[in-house]
Amino acid sequence: MLIVGWFPPAQDPEALAQFFASELDQAEVHFFSRPDEAQTFTEQSILAGRELFLFVSSLPEGEAFLEEALSRWPLAYGLALTPHPQDLHTQKPYLPAYVDSQLELLRPYLRLLRLRYEERRRHELQKQTLNELHRVSLSLTGEVRLEWLIFKLLRIALDNSGGEAAFLLVPAPDDPARLQIAGYARATDHEPQPVPHASLTSHPHLFPALIEHVARARENLLLDASQPDSLWFRHPDWTKLELHSVLCLPLVYQGRLIGILYLYHTLRSLTLPPEKLEFLKLFTAPAAVALQNAQLYAEMENRVRERTQEVIRQKEEIERQSLLLRQQNEDILASLRYAQRVQRAIFPSWAELQRTFPDSFLFYQPREIVGGDFYWFAQRLSKAIVAVGDCTGHGIPGAFMTVIANTLLKQIVEMEGVFKPSEILYLLNLRMRAALQHEEAAYQRFQEGLELGLVQIDSKRRKLLYAGANRPLFLVRKGKGTEIRPDRLTLGAPYEGEAPEFTLHALDLEAGDMLYLFSDGFTDQLSPDGKRYQLRRLYEFFELIADQTPPQQSLLLESELQRWMGHARQTDDILIVGIRIG
Repeated sequence: MLIVGWFPPAQDPEALAQFFASELDQAEVHFFSRPDEAQTFTEQSILAGRELFLFVSSLPEGEAFLEEALSRWPLAYGLALTPHPQDLHTQKPYLPAYVDSQLELLRPYLRLLRLRYEERRRHELQKQTLNELHRVSLSLTGEVRLEWLIFKLLRIALDNSGGEAAFLLVPAPDDPARLQIAGYARATDHEPQPVPHASLTSHPHLFPALIEHVARARENLLLDASQPDSLWFRHPDWTKLELHSVLCLPLVYQGRLIGILYLYHTLRSLTLPPEKLEFLKLFTAPAAVALQNAQLYAEMENRVRERTQEVIRQKEEIERQSLLLRQQNEDILASLRYAQRVQRAIFPSWAELQRTFPDSFLFYQPREIVGGDFYWFAQRLSKAIVAVGDCTGHGIPGAFMTVIANTLLKQIVEMEGVFKPSEILYLLNLRMRAALQHEEAAYQRFQEGLELGLVQIDSKRRKLLYAGANRPLFLVRKGKGTEIRPDRLTLGAPYEGEAPEFTLHALDLEAGDMLYLFSDGFTDQLSPDGKRYQLRRLYEFFELIADQTPPQQSLLLESELQRWMGHARQTDDILIVGIRIG
């Protein structure tokens, strides 16, 4: 903490310097008789990386010195000493302080400046913590491979704690009350290591009683042998363990224990200044969400892999025994219905959107039991986000893509607070691209992507913001329709150079306006003679039915689809969301 001052040669600030040094612990005080010497010393100190705290001078001689110094180094504070009480009422960038021969009069001013400095430092540390938390959250969101996600969690925890090694403990699939080792990493590891096969009770660096307590209490717990005032050091198992310090961090998602991060060092204390400990506590929330999503993704992949193998075996059996066909088909449908329940559980319910927009309808008709079309909804105060997306493919491949898209939308809108449609699409494009960068050869033939139309509706002010990636917005006002065209971009698709930005459209709404967001399933539907329905025909139909109630509009759309299809097979998933502005 550096204090620099200038006083005319006629003044003797030596006693003042001693008072400052005694009042401000660890402060380094330098007073000069020439202002240029003070400025030169300050510049050299800044270049050397020293932290400047306070400029000091007397009024009226030092007013110019203080104003120039504070304009060049605005993060420092200024203190102007004056024997004239009327100077205390001037509005200046520095703090005027009344002082006479009694230097103790300066004590309240120094205490005030010290409090301001410490408050600013706390805010800076909090900002650094939140920025680091945002960075690691993005890193975790882009990783869907469970093994590498676990390794990232362990590395982030080790890098911020100074630990020697770390474990990830998760509930056993067959018995959630029992914890098992899911991951292990040392501070020197740079890639995932094999999971130790030892049990919690047999490993020399695991404290089972402590782990069980953290699992039940759901609270962070730090033990350090250099401060042996905890009752845990009296536990009979502690003396058997090769440990000096331990930190347990429970990962909790929606009230359920997802896992426990267990960090330790065998020789010294963990490096945990307050800002690092606060970061680790905050880090457990996105870590739990990322781990839950990766486990769900891995579970769905395993189920699809298992079902694929089962279908192959069933096909061979069908060739020998045609009587088993019905049973095999029922097994496949059961798997799809399970995937449907999982998919519906992930997305927001339609009832949530209707509470905000009572005069609305949803027309959803997947080609198969599960599909790649989805809608999404979020609300903050009077503003609501409504999105309709169309993922590459349909069936289970499309359903997988909708899970990724939903997870990323929750991360961007609900966790990070981004509510501007163009910014949401920009971040979603980056993260979809990161999530779909598969290295396995089996994935390289797929061109995954997402088309999305997204609006922000401010019902109170009747304002609308729209941005689209290949999905338009159609507005019908008093029987006349207007198309707001999207950007011709597919989210997650390869691009060269910098990531593209999306156009933001702003509209004023009126009572009775009808908004339509939709996938391309309706317009791409083929008739029995192979003709597509086309976008122009759908817009004309919207204009025709817009004055009907939303439930009636949904029935009319269904009737029109059946008329056009005839006996033809449905081509793609179909989803249309209609919202009337009240």
